[in-house]
Amino acid sequence: MTVRARLLVLFDWNGTVMDDLDRAVTATNDAVAGRGVQTMDRATFQNSFTLPMKNWLRGMGIADSEVDGVEARWNTVMESPAPVRDGAAELLAELRRHGVVTGVVTAADAAVVHNDLERNGLAGVFDHVRASVADKAECLASLRALGDDAFYIGDTAYDMTCARRAGYTPISIGGGYQHPSILAAAGSDHHLEDLVDLLSLLGLPVAGSR
Repeated sequence: MTVRARLLVLFDWNGTVMDDLDRAVTATNDAVAGRGVQTMDRATFQNSFTLPMKNWLRGMGIADSEVDGVEARWNTVMESPAPVRDGAAELLAELRRHGVVTGVVTAADAAVVHNDLERNGLAGVFDHVRASVADKAECLASLRALGDDAFYIGDTAYDMTCARRAGYTPISIGGGYQHPSILAAAGSDHHLEDLVDLLSLLGLPVAGSR
């Protein structure tokens, strides 16, 4: 019998737990090189990025016959090292201390997520890791019964839409893959700039505080 927790907190990966906007820009420019797509900087990327990824690539003008290959190349470059957000490890330790069920639900390639977890000392920290997810809303819904109150943190409008559809409170975080104006228009219930502020939003005390 599954024990239901009071709080269920699930995270997107790229741009949310990971502080990897620069990695994504590099991967994009590498993957579309020679295909008539203008080189992107951080702002251009944030103003164009959307999910599902294949739709984003098609929107750049990548032919249907090339989309799979371009996405595969993007994932290969994304296996390069990148840091997690400041305070991520400490936040996750606090969530576990309070008995919160945690997890990752992401469209990011499973190999990329695995490498990131290992390199950043987060292997085994999450209760659930779902990567290479084709339908985030469906995956989130399959985990919804694990908590009385459920929250999903992500850095794109797509994340917010999927969270609502699956019965989660959507929380947006800045500094990720989408421009602040796009993220604001998605209408999340709460917004964070620093991941560590999630504890106070959830009403959870930090170890040693009174």
